[in-house]
Amino acid sequence: MSSNELYNLYKDAGPVPTEIVINGIITVICFSGIILNMLLVYVTVKSKTLHSTCNILIALYAFSISFILIGNSVPFFVFIFGINFISLQLCFYIQIIPLIFTALAILLQLCIGFDRLFAVSFPIWYQMGGRFKLFKIFIAICCAKTVLVNISYYYGSSKHWEKPVMCTIGDPAHQPETNSMSTILSLITYCADFICYVLIWLVNYFRNGHHGQSFTESERNKRLLISLSVIMSIGLICYIGTCVFLNGVTPLLSLNIFTFEYIVWPICNCLASMAYSSCTPVLFLCSTEYRKAFCKYLCKSEHRSNVVVPLRNMRASDIPA
Repeated sequence: MSSNELYNLYKDAGPVPTEIVINGIITVICFSGIILNMLLVYVTVKSKTLHSTCNILIALYAFSISFILIGNSVPFFVFIFGINFISLQLCFYIQIIPLIFTALAILLQLCIGFDRLFAVSFPIWYQMGGRFKLFKIFIAICCAKTVLVNISYYYGSSKHWEKPVMCTIGDPAHQPETNSMSTILSLITYCADFICYVLIWLVNYFRNGHHGQSFTESERNKRLLISLSVIMSIGLICYIGTCVFLNGVTPLLSLNIFTFEYIVWPICNCLASMAYSSCTPVLFLCSTEYRKAFCKYLCKSEHRSNVVVPLRNMRASDIPA
């Protein structure tokens, strides 16, 4: 499916109302998600109860996906100023920061899953300092993978510097030289994350059911595990659903470029943006620890306990008439 028709139609058309409205809706969703993710980062920094390595990984993930949402908002500004199309070279440099954090976020989500898996499989080793070793390994792997992936994006994009694009975050990543690699790596990561959480629940189930023991983790950590499982499931369903629909179903429907641009792509983009915005709501609803932290640091009205003063210590002037 080629975008030449759209390029010929919009290249000198000035502001395009339809594109502005569609991308404006996506941008509103994105900025709402950015605010929610930044609140999660803020609460994690402020709350002493959220300073475990797992909580820090979650905060880093929320921080990273905020830049993905920023990248998803770029086409709105391209259209609202009537530019409509820019070169892939310019797009790459605009999206370089979101691209870096995209590669980081995808692997961070898997690292969170592995952190929980080690926590339930080797609890003594994990509590005795193993979590800090894991954290360092995770960060090193994330940084190395991020550098390598973005070098490949640069290589693929540099072959098509003059190509006109609307500058979605996927444009530099999905050129012919890198499209297959990008899709396969993301798919492998999401599937590995899913397997990781399945193993976590299996370990918990068999330890509880066959050894007469309670779950390895406390009730607080179980609720956190439920939250992370929900977040993982949302991301997996949205990503795989989008891949199957765009690469499998859409070609069979023989949709024209305008149907794809105005209906299919906006729906997929909205779902992806909502998935990247779901961390804070899910953690608030499912995790008591996070909910208490949000209420403590974000609620306007503070619940102060009344100080009871013994009557014998009160003066007559202190008693209201």
